[in-house]
Amino acid sequence: MKNAILSIFLLGIFLTPLRLKAQISIAPTTVFIDQNGIGTIFITNPGETPQEINVSFLFGYPGNDDLGNLIMVYGDSLSEKQFGMGDRLRAFPRTFILAPQQQQTVRLQARPDRTLAPGTYFTRVKITSNAQTADVEQTTNEGVSTQVNFKFDQVIAAFQKVGAVTTGLEFGQVSTEVNEGIIRVIPEFKVTGNSPYLGSVTATLRNAQKQVLAENQQTVALYFSGKRAVELKMPDQLAPGTYEIVLTYETKRSDIPSSDLVQASLISQTVNLTIQ
Repeated sequence: MKNAILSIFLLGIFLTPLRLKAQISIAPTTVFIDQNGIGTIFITNPGETPQEINVSFLFGYPGNDDLGNLIMVYGDSLSEKQFGMGDRLRAFPRTFILAPQQQQTVRLQARPDRTLAPGTYFTRVKITSNAQTADVEQTTNEGVSTQVNFKFDQVIAAFQKVGAVTTGLEFGQVSTEVNEGIIRVIPEFKVTGNSPYLGSVTATLRNAQKQVLAENQQTVALYFSGKRAVELKMPDQLAPGTYEIVLTYETKRSDIPSSDLVQASLISQTVNLTIQ
């Protein structure tokens, strides 16, 4: 009887209800190609099983829906043609076996192109891992062998700054909503300059006396235009009245060195919130 092999492919470690841990760790989580066209990724196997690793690329970026929710955008061919890195970016090595408790350095190399306009170009790096196939399979009484092989895809961002780079934000209408104790502030935004806006936003809730009642900071990666919600928890027993929420955007993040980020002046937006 022929062997039957069952392979379970996970398109992302967040797309399964099973409580599975990623088989490898990756650092950094955002890669910046330097002036020599080189970027570096460190892939570590902390487990006891050899892992088959494959490194590939796909164009995508964080976007948003009409409600301001974060979504990933893939298949945007117009933006890819203008901002993508395409075949200029290669990985060395692209496929390899990573032994237990070992680390592999992967070099990203961007081929020079003097025709590129100034700006920040970007793509996504997809790192797929799965346990190395065992030589001996477990065989059932019926003579059918079953092998379960989980594939994990972890996707990180890669950027290359070319020439003079700038970024900034312009805001339109800002709306608010309260649902189950969570305040959502939803500003309309447009990224200016020739680079995505990478940084953080701090939402601060204040009363009429300017006292801070609640505050929350989150990272942001804004690429083009749309709506992106910012959330903070509403304080317990908040009295009816009018409050203000200040959104403060800055090109600073704890997970990315400031030298890698395209800098912009601090930007603030204020909106009133009425609690009845």
